[in-house]
Amino acid sequence: MTIHPSRRFRLTMFAALYIVQGIGLAYFHNFQKPYLDSIGVNADAIGALTFVLQVPFILKIFIGMLSDRVALFGMGHRKPYILLGLVLAAVSFGAATFAMPDAHFMLFAGLVTLGSFSVTLFDSTADGLAIDTTPREEQGLVQGVMVSGRAAAFILLSLVFGMLVQRAGYRVVFPIIGLSMLLPLAWVARFREPTERDARARFQWGAFKVLGQPRFLLFAAYAVVYSIGSFGTDGLVTYFMRMQFGATEGLIGQYGALRGLGAVVGALVGGALVDRVGRKRSAYAAAGGISIAAALFGLATGARGVLWLGLLWGVVWAFQETLFFALAMDIADARIAASMFAIMMGISNLGSAVSDGLATALSDNVGFTAVFWGLAVINLGTLPVLWGLFKKAPEIAKGVLETR
Repeated sequence: MTIHPSRRFRLTMFAALYIVQGIGLAYFHNFQKPYLDSIGVNADAIGALTFVLQVPFILKIFIGMLSDRVALFGMGHRKPYILLGLVLAAVSFGAATFAMPDAHFMLFAGLVTLGSFSVTLFDSTADGLAIDTTPREEQGLVQGVMVSGRAAAFILLSLVFGMLVQRAGYRVVFPIIGLSMLLPLAWVARFREPTERDARARFQWGAFKVLGQPRFLLFAAYAVVYSIGSFGTDGLVTYFMRMQFGATEGLIGQYGALRGLGAVVGALVGGALVDRVGRKRSAYAAAGGISIAAALFGLATGARGVLWLGLLWGVVWAFQETLFFALAMDIADARIAASMFAIMMGISNLGSAVSDGLATALSDNVGFTAVFWGLAVINLGTLPVLWGLFKKAPEIAKGVLETR
């Protein structure tokens, strides 16, 4: 049976789940490497741990498959995994407070890896729960809430962690992360999930045949091409500011804050637009916005100009992300919802992983302007792919107003 808890309950629950993800990301992206370096851990060990921390994200597909197929403890297919992930994350990050990496590196590495796995566990199953419980007319909104919640938490906690680390050292960060992981329990513990699924939502191995259908293959092509343009540009900007204009850390920090603010706005406004005007119009608008913003970076003549472009970039980048996730929810088969969503995220990550490194390397050979313009042109390649997708699956092109 498909479940639809109250709109407010669902939105606040998913916001809480993604806010704590943003808190964890604020540590891993900004503070882990400086922390380990500050206490004398060598670069090889830091690099090895960084690699190991990516392994849980590779496992997302298998976590999704397990959640789709196996209900735990008589509590359903999503809720027990989310609860387990939150509690394990709280315990592992809390325990990392007392594990000094310079004296007990393997213990510390094990704890933060368990923390990363635990976040991945509740992230994968929360995606499946969002597909299970969200009416189509609210998919854009719920994804907007998720993306904006994670972005807002990332910005705020990056600033808070930075101030606390200066005053009390890095270890103070871990109990904050651990306690924050308990926040979503106020919603998840009260959520009632049916223990049995109806036939159309019950796991079937045969459902994986949909991965060979034209609509999925077109969506996969879109995921790769869009991520090259979007993440290739996103990963190049601060390097561009430093190398081309000699931007200071302070100016780069200001860019990050403006980009983050834009991302919060872009996700919330974009989510509402996706639901109101439809996937098709939103997808074309998002593709155009990414290409225009990337081209404008290539035209920038100073760090200050790039700084204010950060606000625009944050808006269009988050709009694109929200639209992509909403489309992924539409494409996902209810029988393997979490598995299929994780597969689609993995395909997208392929494009972003390749483009980020390649764009950085090419900037030294052909110059930043050529790379930004090249990324803008590549991103326009999403337009014919989207046209093909909406032609093969016209039912996902429409918005709420058009389907009434």
